[in-house]
Amino acid sequence: MGELSVIEKRHVFDHVFNQYDTMRTGEFTPVQLQILHGDLRIGGISMPQVLASLAYTCATDMCSETELYDALQEMDRRYFLVQDLRWEFSMLDRTQTDLITEEQARWLVQTVHGRYFSKRAWEEFLLRRAVPGSGVSFAEIEVLLCDIPSRLKLEKENKDDDREKEERLRRQRELEEEAEKQRQRLKKEKEENRKKKEQNKKKDDDERRKRELEDDERKKREEEERRKREEEEEAKRLKELEEEEERRRKEEEEKYKDVEKVKEDHIKEEERKEKETEDELNRLKKRREQENDEKRRKQLEDEEAKMSKLYIEHRNKRVRYQLKVAIKSRDKFKLEYSVTEFKKYNLEDTDMDLQKAQRLIKEFTAKDNLKRAMTKREIEELEQAMNFVKKNGFEAQLAGEMQEANQMLSRLKRLERIRHEILELKQSTVAEIRSYSKPPLVVHTVMTVTLLILGHKEKDTKDWKAVQALVGKTGKESLKRQCVQTQAAKIPIAIAKRAKTLLDKFELDEVRDVSAGAATFYVWAITMVEEALDVQK
Repeated sequence: MGELSVIEKRHVFDHVFNQYDTMRTGEFTPVQLQILHGDLRIGGISMPQVLASLAYTCATDMCSETELYDALQEMDRRYFLVQDLRWEFSMLDRTQTDLITEEQARWLVQTVHGRYFSKRAWEEFLLRRAVPGSGVSFAEIEVLLCDIPSRLKLEKENKDDDREKEERLRRQRELEEEAEKQRQRLKKEKEENRKKKEQNKKKDDDERRKRELEDDERKKREEEERRKREEEEEAKRLKELEEEEERRRKEEEEKYKDVEKVKEDHIKEEERKEKETEDELNRLKKRREQENDEKRRKQLEDEEAKMSKLYIEHRNKRVRYQLKVAIKSRDKFKLEYSVTEFKKYNLEDTDMDLQKAQRLIKEFTAKDNLKRAMTKREIEELEQAMNFVKKNGFEAQLAGEMQEANQMLSRLKRLERIRHEILELKQSTVAEIRSYSKPPLVVHTVMTVTLLILGHKEKDTKDWKAVQALVGKTGKESLKRQCVQTQAAKIPIAIAKRAKTLLDKFELDEVRDVSAGAATFYVWAITMVEEALDVQK
């Protein structure tokens, strides 16, 4: 457009405005504005370009008379820019499809806008596309190419971007803080759940251990009661056997009270005859050896044979009578001597006296073995001696000894069982005893007695810290090993009596209710004391 004066420009615009404002509204619609510009420029511009021009120059979507000049100027700018850009677009459209790629479109927009290129405007353009990623036509991109942002707009966009970035960062921080709070809450809940599970597990474990201890104690009590019943039944049986054997012996003694005297007389009589026949036999033998007459020697030999037969008869009678007396007297030395003579002369056991004597000797041997085993107080040897008695049927004859041996075997087995329990005692149980800062009186007393039996002085156990130190020792000096290795026979009688006095203040159930570990040492200590006192007897 040529240069006009202000008055001329005013007259022209008034004339043009009135010519195209047919409705006399005082405003142009976008269509009216497009028609006006199309009359001025061949072909005009597209409606999107018109709307973009209105948005850029006018206050509303209608164009007033005062805004018409600026609107036409903007529309002219776009008109001429489009002419140039069409050529640029066609250079990129090598396939002649009137389409270019999104990457090419971005390059074109960035080239046209230069340093005023707006990433936000480009991103908004991509979001508005009906088919993202498809080819871009010129009509689709022409408005964006002509909408060159101003510096102020870019600054505003940058500020908006900064605000958005700050907002995103703020929201990100809030999300992170919320996430951290959530994480801490979950961590706290997890920790609480873990502690709750541990508490429940500990409670369950404690209840399980308590049930196991109760079951063990119940089984031990049942086993102890069973053993006691068996011991009582065995003692009763042996007592009955002993009484029966005693009655039998008395009856036998009463029946044969005069037999021994008669037998002794018979023995003396036979000894006298045996001596006389032996002397006569020696005399005949001497005469035969001195005799020269063959006929007389033959007579002497016959007499010697008869005398020898008579001698053997008297000797055998003496041996038989002597064995019977030995059986009646139940004298082991006499029995062994008589049995030896009986076997030496190869006598026939017509009265079964040899069998009776041998059985008596075996009975005395069983009794001696039993006493020796009881003296040694060793389980294996005592069981072997008792089994020998049972195997050979001497329970009735040795009922008293067997009853005493049974009681001793029961104590020894109980002691061995308790030693095993001490050895199998968990270190945690010992640690539980040691963990007391102020132990219950029953625990302190039991551990005092335990250490007293192991050889420590009572005054050294008054201070619980000293007891803790002794209980906490390991290796060869550990409490468990010392308990297992201690022998009841070596405990001084004074220590055993003092330990019994201290232990008599408490019952096993009372100790067990306070500490299972202390209860084990209580049973060990009281068993050792009983064994030591029995050994001293």
